[in-house]
Amino acid sequence: MNHSAPSNLDKNQAQFKSTKKAIHRWLTLLLTTTLLCACQTTPFNDTAYPFVINSEKMAEQAVDKVIIAHVNLGSPSKHYLKNYEKTIDKEVIAQLESAGYTIENNTLFRKAWRDATRKYGEPFNPVTSQVNARAFQRVIYTAINTLKEQTDIKAVVFTDLIERQVAFGHHINRNAKWDGVSRKPKIKGAGTGISQGFDWSQTVPAASLSVTVYHVDGQRLFQSIGGLEVTRQLDPNKGGNGRFVRRDKLFTSQTNVRQGVNFALHPFVKMKGYPEKK
Repeated sequence: MNHSAPSNLDKNQAQFKSTKKAIHRWLTLLLTTTLLCACQTTPFNDTAYPFVINSEKMAEQAVDKVIIAHVNLGSPSKHYLKNYEKTIDKEVIAQLESAGYTIENNTLFRKAWRDATRKYGEPFNPVTSQVNARAFQRVIYTAINTLKEQTDIKAVVFTDLIERQVAFGHHINRNAKWDGVSRKPKIKGAGTGISQGFDWSQTVPAASLSVTVYHVDGQRLFQSIGGLEVTRQLDPNKGGNGRFVRRDKLFTSQTNVRQGVNFALHPFVKMKGYPEKK
């Protein structure tokens, strides 16, 4: 027997240590980049989200080929919003392509994510609504690193539909303002009067788009949020003075969708007429 030859166990242990070190280096880089980018925020108007962009990294190498992730970077979107993810992604893709980005197929990313999930566990527990940070870090590292090693894709774009709480009562014209946009309340039933006793100061859910872009080497390139729609409408015939109820259909206004995505992508994709603070 040749005792000098390494056993399979030794090889596996060595491979595990190597992978562990790579994950540690990647996470360290990720944290460092996040802290650096946090210092590059730009002042805005009232409600526009303070975007973060890593201009230096983007200047080093052209980020021309990207994919749209099939999963959220954070917790999954609310169930009633998930049905609209493709609608919003369609507009994201259109704006990215109009800015010169090439949108590649995300099949390899999907497979790498699925395989990593089987190995490290589900990043999100739907029962507890908690993110398993350890599993998430390993899964995202594996999936993004697969793209780096096997493709010429430069970045992954995460598009999360998130819920915000907004109010109409703080504005004279009864507009809700958040994440750069302004929306009037939807009233159920044309010509129906609204009781003077209605509480306009209450908060209601609204949908926003959170966009985060990661380079395949693990550095965050960009993050911002744009407002889309208030997801409730006012039913004057409910609850005496009226009540906010869920809308039957969302994102029916292409203008509102386009504007929200504009805000969420700026300045990764330059928005015409962006309201810079003077």
